[in-house]
Amino acid sequence: MSLSNLEKKQEKLNKLNEKIKNEKEKIDKKLGHEIIKLSNFDYSNLDQEKIKDISKQIADFFNSSIVNDNEKNVTNKDDSNSAENVSDKNNGIS
Repeated sequence: MSLSNLEKKQEKLNKLNEKIKNEKEKIDKKLGHEIIKLSNFDYSNLDQEKIKDISKQIADFFNSSIVNDNEKNVTNKDDSNSAENVSDKNNGIS
């Protein structure tokens, strides 16, 4: 591959990375705006420390939800492979 082709590919990659970065920023802004709007926060009461505290609470909530969802998925998978369920599936019993 020639140097100019590599440079063109690198330029495309840089543009794509910039596009991804811009989309992430849009989502960040929309998400933050929606949280503030739906929570009826008063912008004048939001200082940097309050923003960090609220962000941590939201992150903790989502992280615990993800953990709970993953535990449910693992439990469901374990249940579906139990001896009783596997036997029923093999016999065509629902």
